[in-house]
Amino acid sequence: MGSDLICRRRGNESSRPVLPTSGPTAFTVIELLVVIATVAVLAAMLLPALAGTWSQSKVTACTARFREWAASANLYANDNRGWLPAFSPTGGGGFAWDVGTGMLNALYPYGMDVPDWFCPMRPAQLDAANQWARANLGRSIQNGTDLRLYFSKNYPQECVLNDNYWVPRYSNIVPMGPMFPIDYSGRPQTVWPVWLRQGMPTSAIYGWPQRLHDIAAPYVPLVSDSAASGQVGGLNSPHPASTSVTNIAPITAHFINGTLLGVNLAFADGHVEGHSPSQMRVGYYDSANYWFY
Repeated sequence: MGSDLICRRRGNESSRPVLPTSGPTAFTVIELLVVIATVAVLAAMLLPALAGTWSQSKVTACTARFREWAASANLYANDNRGWLPAFSPTGGGGFAWDVGTGMLNALYPYGMDVPDWFCPMRPAQLDAANQWARANLGRSIQNGTDLRLYFSKNYPQECVLNDNYWVPRYSNIVPMGPMFPIDYSGRPQTVWPVWLRQGMPTSAIYGWPQRLHDIAAPYVPLVSDSAASGQVGGLNSPHPASTSVTNIAPITAHFINGTLLGVNLAFADGHVEGHSPSQMRVGYYDSANYWFY
């Protein structure tokens, strides 16, 4: 009886109809649109954060570069009776970024390696340098001599740096030319240009540092990221040159997605600062462009 029941039950089970299983289902158009919209929203939320992280890492790398500037200048001064490295160009060069051709080789032994002369926030500068070197030297830039050749490619008697080098030196455009940058700190404010009185940069108060222990050394940079307002010399400010930081050319300073972040500065006493746009002041005017730090 028991085995009979088991057989009947098994027979009944085997006789049940097997329902067909459905095949793989596809997304509908609406479902796809919802997924795409969700991905787009997430991307819009994440991209600014990723851009901010990228820019912060580049600014940090730039800060490290300026620490090398400060340390190298400090070591150089200690070996040269306290005088900061100031190499006057022997021909031309009346601007705060023009130096004599000997500067790069002189600072190379003090730790100024090739990447230290280029800002990580403006990688196109190093790319352009290596492109020139490969075309003219058959290799990428490797040492101070290669750098000197690159920075002096247009003016064989001077080097045109990527950044503003604020240590005073003499312009030899004419014999015994004036020292630049011009020092207004010892002059009455009645003879100061209007832009200087309006901005009152630290250089107007303390002058430009020439020696390691000058009163200006902790307050006035020896070098800073280039930051300029104007449309001459390859600059592309949105409007004609002005003293407003809102008009600084985007190929200078630190920009991310068209927004000015600021600049870095190195000082002879060894410290490095970052200036936000609200801290930046006009420190120099070259008759066509205003230069900030």
